[in-house]
Amino acid sequence: MSPSISVVVPVYNSEQTLETLCHRLVSVLLNLTEKYEIIFVNDASLDGSWQKIQKLVAHDSSIVAINLMKNFGQHNALLCGIRKARNELVITLDDDFQNPPEEIPQMVAKLNEG
Repeated sequence: MSPSISVVVPVYNSEQTLETLCHRLVSVLLNLTEKYEIIFVNDASLDGSWQKIQKLVAHDSSIVAINLMKNFGQHNALLCGIRKARNELVITLDDDFQNPPEEIPQMVAKLNEG
């Protein structure tokens, strides 16, 4: 059985890409595990990122939203999300597709090799 997975994504001014990122993540995770969550940590974005995250949460119970009161930086946003994660495996991912969600299965496969 595949491990349960939490994906933590720090978000800063990514309103335009969040929906696409979320759909790609869900597609990958559905093929990888039965239990997953996506944790978006909004690091005080200046655009409509928080509103976009709230819409995603309203349509998918596997999405968790955290809204930081001020900009704490990427590393602190990641730490906040990691602390909230509830699953066996925690994967961090940037919101700008620097590492695409489609690379997650290869990483999990390597972990399963030991």
